[in-house]
Amino acid sequence: MKKTILCTFLSSVTLANAGSITTEPTSTIADWEIRTALYGWASALDGNVTLRGNQAPVDVGFDDVLENLDLALMGAVEISRGKWSVLADVFYAELSTGNQNGNRSFDSELEQFMGNFVISRNLIIEPRTKFDIFAGARVMSLKTELEIDTNLVNTFTGSESASWVDPIIGFRFEQELSDHFFFRALGDIGGFGVSSDLTWQALAGIGYRINDSSSLLLGYRGIGTDYEKGDFGYDVISHGVLLGWECKF
Repeated sequence: MKKTILCTFLSSVTLANAGSITTEPTSTIADWEIRTALYGWASALDGNVTLRGNQAPVDVGFDDVLENLDLALMGAVEISRGKWSVLADVFYAELSTGNQNGNRSFDSELEQFMGNFVISRNLIIEPRTKFDIFAGARVMSLKTELEIDTNLVNTFTGSESASWVDPIIGFRFEQELSDHFFFRALGDIGGFGVSSDLTWQALAGIGYRINDSSSLLLGYRGIGTDYEKGDFGYDVISHGVLLGWECKF
């Protein structure tokens, strides 16, 4: 049995969505620009996964993340021209989790894909300040295997796959603090009962601009998803430190 896990995913318009905006002089605002981001997210997890009426708690601390993460791939691409941009941000992870609650043990494996696909419109662009709003979709795909034992006697074993799409709306903001440092923030909300009852994301961080084409971002991000359909449920909040490297062309 593997030790505790799940480390995620999931969210939402992540680093690139939050972090790829870069203040540009107004004289070049009509130029095409491509921005890419690679990032890592060390996240703790809190919530529950329900499979065929059997609920397993998810409680994974920061110290368990790397030990239990089997595979993770994360990145984003944004293409912009003038006041408009389109962004694709994806996250894929294979996780194993274990938990103990009284005389019951819970072990699960999770294969997860999350993609955020949005269109962004700039509302404010000044030499040191930028503010955008965006709208789009968060795509989630999960494959879960769950095993529940009571006093070392297996009482439930099952697996489930689920995929869904949630509409999202949000904002992103960037403020230059000096020639090299900047502050960045992002927030979105969605679901609205279309698929999930609720999905949300929040991020805030400090960035360091290495040169005109690359920068680093250190921040804190949280993503929550509350989805239920039939006898399957996924109600998990993931939050933790995020570190990313961004480039523009």
